Amino acid sequence: MKERNFIKLAQNCYWDPHEEVVYLDRAVIPLSENKTRCLKLFIYYRGKPLKDIEIFDFVFKDDSKEFTNKTIRSLISNLRNKLPCLNIINHYGGFYSLEKYREPTPDFQEYLLDILDQAKNGITITDPNQPDNPIIYVNEAFASMFGYSPEEVIGKNCRFLQGDDRDQSARDEIKEALRNQQEVVAVLRNYHKNGNLIYNEVQISPIFDKHTLELKYFLGIQKDITELHTLMLKLKKESE
Repeated sequence: MKERNFIKLAQNCYWDPHEEVVYLDRAVIPLSENKTRCLKLFIYYRGKPLKDIEIFDFVFKDDSKEFTNKTIRSLISNLRNKLPCLNIINHYGGFYSLEKYREPTPDFQEYLLDILDQAKNGITITDPNQPDNPIIYVNEAFASMFGYSPEEVIGKNCRFLQGDDRDQSARDEIKEALRNQQEVVAVLRNYHKNGNLIYNEVQISPIFDKHTLELKYFLGIQKDITELHTLMLKLKKESE
C-alpha cells in the first residue's frame, strides 16, 4: 500500500478515495454502505461541523427512511465502534465533524509539564471522578505560592488552602459552579503553609472528553492578588 495515494485519517488509518475503503494497519476494514457514505461525507468536509439532517440526506438519499436524530446518532456511534481511531466530534445542536489528522508533536507533549511548571500563576488539575475531587497535579508556581511541595498536596481537595477560614461567599460560588460543571472566577482567602493570608483570584474550568463529552478534570489557575487587594482596601478606607 503506497501511503502517498491515501488520505490519512489517524495513526495507521487511511482512506482510499479511489476504492472508497478504509485501511487500518494495512488491512481493509469492511464498512456497510451507509457507514461508507457517512465517512465519505465527513472526509470531504473534514474539520467542518455538519448538521445531522445534512448527514441524513446524504447517507439515506436513496431510501424512503424518515429523518430522526436517533438514526444519525446510531450511525455515528456504529462508525466510531468500527473505527475508534477516528476523531469524530459531537458539537452542540446536532452537529458532527471529523477532525483533520495532525501528526503528533512529541516535543510539545514531552515538555508540556515543563511548560506548565514555567507558568507565572499557580496551576492545579483535579479529578472529579475520584472521591472529593482530589488534586492530581500542581505546578512549581503553586508550590512556591503556598509553600507546599507537590507531594504534600497531591490527593487533597483544594479547600485545605482556606484552613479554618470557611465563611467565604466565594466558596459557595465555586461549589455551585463545580456541581454544574461550569467555569467560575472568584476571589478566595487562601493561606500559605506558614499561615500568611493570600488573596487569590481563582479561575476554574471544566475539562471534558471531546468524544464522550464526559467531565474528566478541573483546571484551576490561582493568581496572587494580595498586594492589589490590600491596596484597594486601603484606598477604600481612606476615602471613607
